[in-house]
Amino acid sequence: MTNRRKVLAQLAAGAAALPSVALGATAHEPHAHDSSCDCVRPHNGPYADYFPNVVVQTHEGRQALFYNDLLRGKTVLVNCMSVRGDDAYPVTANLVRVQRLLGERMGRDVFFYSISIEPEHDTPRVLAAFAERQGVGPGWLFLTGKPDAIELVRGRLFAHDGHKHGAAAAPARDCSRGLVRYGNERVGLWASVPAKTEPEWIVKRLSWVTPRAVAAGPSIRRGPTFGPANSSRPKNSGGAS
Repeated sequence: MTNRRKVLAQLAAGAAALPSVALGATAHEPHAHDSSCDCVRPHNGPYADYFPNVVVQTHEGRQALFYNDLLRGKTVLVNCMSVRGDDAYPVTANLVRVQRLLGERMGRDVFFYSISIEPEHDTPRVLAAFAERQGVGPGWLFLTGKPDAIELVRGRLFAHDGHKHGAAAAPARDCSRGLVRYGNERVGLWASVPAKTEPEWIVKRLSWVTPRAVAAGPSIRRGPTFGPANSSRPKNSGGAS
């Protein structure tokens, strides 16, 4: 079992660089519990055992397994919200601006998940109406479900362990409404950014964990060849020669 403190520390760390990794298309991946399909699915990421695979409901009225259907093999951004609390803490509007900057990459390269922290009030119908008012497009799902399931997901992604001070331990700190988590689940690269960060900066942070396509064709193993007719090497166009 993955150590919770180690994973939380890694989730909170800033992303620096990402090796070139090509993700397969997962936008139309069938549910993991659909035994009628033998399609090839992404392999589990290194923190698969840490993320809960509970059942959640989307604002589109569908059920999904949180890890198998929504996280596995994808690059994602996750935040917590509530419809009634959005006026006081309008994070959704900021993420809508991020969505617009991403353009066609939404639902293809990056997926957004907004988890309601008031699942009793925020039913799929309430979330659907809210998403429509906000101008939410493809690739972004608002999630609700049973309170215990939602709390488990919220705690794994956002609640930090308490820090010990002498003999006593401080209570766990909930930062779910002040941060967004983003990561490349396939390679286990995760980080966070304040929820009200400028959209351009959030897009840049996402680019650090978004997999890049592998260049086609054979690799070049040597530099250019200079024949007898032109034995001198080309001059450096800038800087010291």
